[in-house]
Amino acid sequence: MVNIIIGASLMTGFLLLIDYVRRHKLHISWWKWAITILGFFYVLFILEMIVSFLSEGAVKAALVMGTILGLTAVVWGVLLGRFVFARKIH
Repeated sequence: MVNIIIGASLMTGFLLLIDYVRRHKLHISWWKWAITILGFFYVLFILEMIVSFLSEGAVKAALVMGTILGLTAVVWGVLLGRFVFARKIH
């Protein structure tokens, strides 16, 4: 059940991102979309790893790996938002 919630949340986030790009008429090149999709897969990997650690009873491992990899995902997301999806004003 948790896997379905994670997948639905990530898909909703991706569709909202596509809607944002269309509403603001941003032109995103293919390699920026590739980096974005890899970022979504990375977040999926982190969340599924945390769920699997918790289901096996390794709470400390889930906390440590979730924190380390989660901070990396947050930095990745901030950089994507700043350099790829920021509205350019000329």
